[in-house]
Amino acid sequence: MFERDYLVRLLTQAGLMIGKAMQLRQQQKQKEALGLIDEFLGKELRLRSRLAMGLSDEDLLAMLKVTGSPNAESVAVVAAVLQQEAELLADLGEEDESFPRFAKALRLNLYLIRNDMEVEGWDIRGRVGELITALSVYEMDAQTKQALWPWYEFNGQLADAENMLYELVEEDNVSAEEGGAFYERLSAHADSDLEAGGLPRDELEEGRRQWAALMKESAK
Repeated sequence: MFERDYLVRLLTQAGLMIGKAMQLRQQQKQKEALGLIDEFLGKELRLRSRLAMGLSDEDLLAMLKVTGSPNAESVAVVAAVLQQEAELLADLGEEDESFPRFAKALRLNLYLIRNDMEVEGWDIRGRVGELITALSVYEMDAQTKQALWPWYEFNGQLADAENMLYELVEEDNVSAEEGGAFYERLSAHADSDLEAGGLPRDELEEGRRQWAALMKESAK
């Protein structure tokens, strides 16, 4: 009961803090809003933004563990806070600081979806959409692309998933077997699903042939 009360309070306080930070942003008080965010992280999660960004995703998730697994509410709050902080830093022209926060926030939200840990009323999928849009002006890092690739497939954005596959292979971050399995999964979809995902069957089969040819060439 105590843990549940704490988590409800955490979500409530996070929502209030983010609302206040948004108001400060509208008033062009970005630095004050950034201070508010860091104060919140320290008080509620014993965490600082720079520490969160200095940790790998795995180590950050380990810090947020309760009884063996990361706490969904804490992960959702950290992701939302990093997103808000990224928006403020982008306003200030600090792109080198905003980009990695957008990216980590996206990966944390995708972690929640991938592990069936979405927090009720927190609109994790809506946040994913916002973060993808925010990151569209940047060249994403390989780690973020690897997290986003299965999301596109899961979400029915099949053409986007195929495009991401080819971006990953250009950077040597996906195997021939993973690509082959991807095309195998997609070939099992109904034609209507493929059309809706922007990848009609004829284009899918052409992509599959191109993938096989590319892998054959790479193996030489």
